[in-house]
Amino acid sequence: MEYRLGNSKYVKYRGDSREITCPKCQSKVNFGVFSNYDRRLDAHELLNCKTVYFLVCPKCASIFTVDEAKGDSFKKGQKLSITDIDLSTL
Repeated sequence: MEYRLGNSKYVKYRGDSREITCPKCQSKVNFGVFSNYDRRLDAHELLNCKTVYFLVCPKCASIFTVDEAKGDSFKKGQKLSITDIDLSTL
């Protein structure tokens, strides 16, 4: 798996987003939200572990990422935390 999507072999499904317009196919869809871990050795810390969140469009299968803070908010139940502006193309 690519490092931008994390390097752990365990990908977790976090639910469906609210209806968002896909930047690629321009369809209004509910994206599937997934998370993974990106673990790296760091000089300051023994292990630097970040959660990587990514969304998949069910129509065109495009993959987008969001900031860790936005993903953490979504994980806590705030579906309105992720909008079309927050999507970053891989």
